[in-house]
Amino acid sequence: MIALALGAGAAALLLLALLRLLTGPTLHDRALAAKSIVLRAALICAAIAVAAGESVWIDAAFALVFGALVVMTAALKIFRTNTFQAPLARPLEDA
Repeated sequence: MIALALGAGAAALLLLALLRLLTGPTLHDRALAAKSIVLRAALICAAIAVAAGESVWIDAAFALVFGALVVMTAALKIFRTNTFQAPLARPLEDA
């Protein structure tokens, strides 16, 4: 019963994060909202696993979290350097 209440609360917060994703003023706000949505979806998967008693949902929650970690790391690298490619050579210093 508690797991279902937790899942319902996480679903409500997921909808609010979706609203933030669509209306966020900056790109960083939208990236954080996307991460929040994925983590709340993993929380909902974990609540379903507890309520249903099936461990398959826990595997889905772990897959969501690890996927979010990889995607957010790549997205933040792109935000910081404006490219995904590593620099091929150091820029020449002005003398």
